[in-house]
Amino acid sequence: MGNFFAIVEPITAAARFGLLQIQKTLRQPSRVAAIPYFFALPFVRKAYLSVRQDYLKHMPSAHVPILSAHARKITNRDLAFDYFLKGHRLLQAGRPEEAWEAMSRSIKRSNDTGRLFSAALTALVGLGRYKEAIAVFARANEMRQERKKALGLTESPLRFLDQTWSGSFGHIAEIDYAVKLGILEGRAIEDTILYVPPFVKVPNRFLLEQWQPHVTIVSEEASLPLPPASLDALCFDFRGPLLADGSTVHYWEAAAKTYRRWYAEKRGPVLGFPEDVARRGRDALEKAGIPRDAWYVVLHVREAASKAIHSTLHNVLNAQIADYLPAIEEITRRGGWVIRAGDPAMTPLPPMTNVFDYCHSDIRSEWMDIFLFATGRFFIGTSSGPAYVPPLYDVPCVLTNWWPPAQRPWHPGDIFIPKRYRRLSDGTYLTLSETLGEPYGYCNSTDYLKRHKNVIVEDNAPADIHAAICEMFARLEGSAKYDLEDLQLRKRAEHIYETNAGHGMASISRDFLKSHQDFIQ
Repeated sequence: MGNFFAIVEPITAAARFGLLQIQKTLRQPSRVAAIPYFFALPFVRKAYLSVRQDYLKHMPSAHVPILSAHARKITNRDLAFDYFLKGHRLLQAGRPEEAWEAMSRSIKRSNDTGRLFSAALTALVGLGRYKEAIAVFARANEMRQERKKALGLTESPLRFLDQTWSGSFGHIAEIDYAVKLGILEGRAIEDTILYVPPFVKVPNRFLLEQWQPHVTIVSEEASLPLPPASLDALCFDFRGPLLADGSTVHYWEAAAKTYRRWYAEKRGPVLGFPEDVARRGRDALEKAGIPRDAWYVVLHVREAASKAIHSTLHNVLNAQIADYLPAIEEITRRGGWVIRAGDPAMTPLPPMTNVFDYCHSDIRSEWMDIFLFATGRFFIGTSSGPAYVPPLYDVPCVLTNWWPPAQRPWHPGDIFIPKRYRRLSDGTYLTLSETLGEPYGYCNSTDYLKRHKNVIVEDNAPADIHAAICEMFARLEGSAKYDLEDLQLRKRAEHIYETNAGHGMASISRDFLKSHQDFIQ
């Protein structure tokens, strides 16, 4: 997302500005005389800022030089973009406080919804400031409502999903909740438009194409019913959507409520995996040495090399594959296979019986990725894009090292284990209710939390991961037993989530709650 704005926005902004100037010049030829001024303005602006800074240090405010109103307008627009780029770079560098300061200055000078989106994300994942982030998302939606009214689109049934929804593997999977929300609202398929312009690098085309029966996918601007600038007024923001009741919420809440209603109405998945592709998948596995009638569990553990963008900020989502070896051994001991998904940059697994390191194999492909996620007995994963795919095909998940704390997994059939905060002062751990509040609930910057809150984030222990997959086996085999203590612990955890806006329906692992009862005090 950040790369998109950093690269595309200046190009599109420059193109729009250039066309506007040509139109104005055709109407007013005398403007040609001002061309040298516009070319010189960026240099004038920088010189002005330098001079202004010196004056502020040494001279009374009355002596600060002042530009003309027109030059000041251009300068403010230029400054807004400069601050935006500065904020983006600082966030990439893992400096969220400075990034938020720059982003705040940018959005004070700009009404660009894309910049508001980035600013809100900086506040949310950089600093854990949930309320401030929602306020920025709400401002963007208010602007969209005003534009919608100005364009005469108030009664339009269209819902626009911009390129954010297709730019990341997990985002493509999360189209699921938008589709299901549309169905629950009685929205027609043709009224939800997913725009995937050519410059967007789609990480998995096969998964994207799975949505074609459920949304209108458009890849060329000429095929859109309205210009993109107008469609932004109808945008269903990926992170801060505007709901039918006029409220702006974080997308995790919107999705959680959608799924809660979906399951309450006993509705099933909207996607079904194509049978012909499933046969090809089984053929490929058989050639790789996995018997055709074998059952398997798919494993994906996010590592540091998984994604370059915001790598420092998202390191908290990573885990160590070595911590999953006891779970792998449990699966193979039961006669199953473990298929490890991911990319070739991941740490290779040691040779193990009934273990296929698919991410280092020559059968990797986009369709094969989805086949595996859609057909495993269950899925073991971390907080990464692949974790959102198995539920599309009704495959249960054991979600480990889950983060951030406030984003409780959505689906009731899933088991999860959150990472925990430990205080450096005395070695004690934060409780669940504490971790759901600001800044802990949504913050990804472990450096910021360590500096300001004196806490670190700890990964799950291998024994806890092993216990969670044993619980999943018991559930699937119909032998899971929950005694009175188990039920009371789970009820207590549910109450904490419900009273602290921890939206979702997945259950914390039974044995994790037993072993860490201080977590839900």
